[in-house]
Amino acid sequence: MSPKRLFAAGLTIVLLAGLGLWPVEIVTVRLPRADNQVIAAIRVGEEDRIVLTYRHSVELSTVEGIFKVGEDFRLQAVETRMESVGTGLPNAEPVRTKIQNGWQVVDEGLKPIETLRFFIVPINRPRLTIAGRAVDLSSIPGGTLIEIAAGKMIAAVYLFYRSV
Repeated sequence: MSPKRLFAAGLTIVLLAGLGLWPVEIVTVRLPRADNQVIAAIRVGEEDRIVLTYRHSVELSTVEGIFKVGEDFRLQAVETRMESVGTGLPNAEPVRTKIQNGWQVVDEGLKPIETLRFFIVPINRPRLTIAGRAVDLSSIPGGTLIEIAAGKMIAAVYLFYRSV
């Protein structure tokens, strides 16, 4: 092999290794009671939203929690949307609440959240989208706790989780 080709091959390997170590911003969905198994790792940007939608079991109304990733790579609560307000639902703060297209919308003021934990209960029809991508929750047994968190992951590990 000529010195030029050897140099080009070496440079390619170094560049690929460097790119594999590059950090990417992601949101992970894990099973904290099952060795923190990752069930989803999705790359996110500043404008991307994380939306957790479920049917409230007492009021039988739909609730949406809308979150985003802040500059410090933590989740931030953007707003909570409810079809109605009642037993067990978040109390609407009048100053921060408005009616929008039939929903009660509470501005959560970008409150930082370390992690978002949620029990999967099939009767509540939970749905989760991250950056516009649906996360399949249908195979998760009822009563399972999921944990949603934002952070950084090196590109090589992220690509591994995407391929699983």
